[in-house]
Amino acid sequence: MKQYYYLLFTPESFIASHLAPEEFGHYLSVGTKKRIRSQNIFFELDPGKMENIPHAYIQSKLIPYPEGEPKRSVFFGIYRVLEQTPLAALKKLYLATDVGKVLGISPSEYEKMDSNESHLYQQFNPVTTRVASKLTPDEFIAFLTDTTKPVSTPKVFFAELLLNDLASDPNAPLSNLPYPNPDHLRECLIKLNETKGKLTKTVLRFMRGDLTYRTIKNGFFIGGKDQFIFYPFPSIEDLESKHYLWWRSALTQHV
Repeated sequence: MKQYYYLLFTPESFIASHLAPEEFGHYLSVGTKKRIRSQNIFFELDPGKMENIPHAYIQSKLIPYPEGEPKRSVFFGIYRVLEQTPLAALKKLYLATDVGKVLGISPSEYEKMDSNESHLYQQFNPVTTRVASKLTPDEFIAFLTDTTKPVSTPKVFFAELLLNDLASDPNAPLSNLPYPNPDHLRECLIKLNETKGKLTKTVLRFMRGDLTYRTIKNGFFIGGKDQFIFYPFPSIEDLESKHYLWWRSALTQHV
């Protein structure tokens, strides 16, 4: 059977599997008997561009079941695995809804737009802090991965979230943005704008529950030092015309 390699963030780990990405995402979200429901975000990896993969261990564990069923998961790393992952090894990013619908996103060139607007970032690794910032995504990566500073990380993975009119006016209506404690978000944006030299302001210290996919602004960013990769989130038009079943699943609150 074909072998696949994944970088997973729920929890952070390396996993080898016989399951292709769509099947793997479905398995992560609902299990084999559909008794669980959870959102999952993961990358497929190119093993040829990875270092120190324990191939002998994987070969000894990644064996089909006696009935011929594929082996669904073999963990081969659970500690600081993003830090060990070369960016060149990252293939598609996959977003699985809590009922196992899976959307694959290919990397694309990021077109930076200069503006004075505020940004809202949801980090996934190495921490799950939600941060308001005056920095653009590429600047935010450079800021966090500057290892000459006491507070830094070798790599970071995050999504930019929608602020709508709040990006330029913290006193604007929240409209239909489903963020918890909107008054606190507004206060953070006001403080960010009023404090001279302040580049970031923590909104939430850790991620609570799943990411609401409809709050994603432009996409996901992963990188370190002077290099990053951008995974663009599809437009509403593309979601409705090309990925309707995934999008409908992402918009539905399941119990």
